[in-house]
Amino acid sequence: MAEVPEPTRPIGVEMKLRQLEPPRSAALYDAWLHRIENRLRNDEDRNLICRDALAELYGNPPGESLLTAQFDPRNVTLESEYYGDCDPDKFARVKPLLWLWYSYDRSPAGMNLDLGFRLRRLLANFIFKRVGKNFKCFPYVEFTFGYNMEVGDNVVVHRWVLLDDRGGIELGDKASISDFVNVYSHTHDINLQQYVDNRKTVIGPRCRLTYHSTVLAGTHMGENSMLGAHGLLTRNTREHAVYVGIPAKKVKEKDRDLAQPVKHPDQRM
Repeated sequence: MAEVPEPTRPIGVEMKLRQLEPPRSAALYDAWLHRIENRLRNDEDRNLICRDALAELYGNPPGESLLTAQFDPRNVTLESEYYGDCDPDKFARVKPLLWLWYSYDRSPAGMNLDLGFRLRRLLANFIFKRVGKNFKCFPYVEFTFGYNMEVGDNVVVHRWVLLDDRGGIELGDKASISDFVNVYSHTHDINLQQYVDNRKTVIGPRCRLTYHSTVLAGTHMGENSMLGAHGLLTRNTREHAVYVGIPAKKVKEKDRDLAQPVKHPDQRM
């Protein structure tokens, strides 16, 4: 890393992700993912694809049972289906894949990170409006509809995140969403709760939302801006700026020279 003058020298030391050897069951995992992908590309019934994939994950005991009934998404209801702005045709297409996504996370395999990254990346291609390369999503992320998500390249979403895409959410290239973040794209009238206003929310390229922060509907975050831990964002952010607090306010600017995207592959996480 090039020398950085004070006071903008990064804290700590630069760390790169380690490369791990494939697990012993790599071939088994590959085959399972290939079966799901092939059936999706052949436009088979997605309810049956979900049912069969979950039966492999959880085991398929003989006979009718409450457990096996949950493998078929036609036997479950999700909160989003009750919303008046839910498009029934669009949601019917993505619901089986959302149910497979959520059920995988809660299965014995759910904390298997590499398999989970690959499954979620696969499903995102058939759920989201758009998804770029190298999407990395950790367990326990949930969406409202899913079909209003637009995700750029190299986006990372960590654990226990809610992405409420009722009005649409866009995550720009290299955006990073930390644990327990909430991003909303709908809001309620202060007097008449049943009146809902959907507003697209945009998290710009290389933006960072840190732990337990919340972004309200219609907000646009400028490139490389950052929302601090527990912050509540109610307004648009400027590029390369840091916002903290409730409501979040600008407290500092990032170094714009350091903020330039790193292009050399050895310097990119």
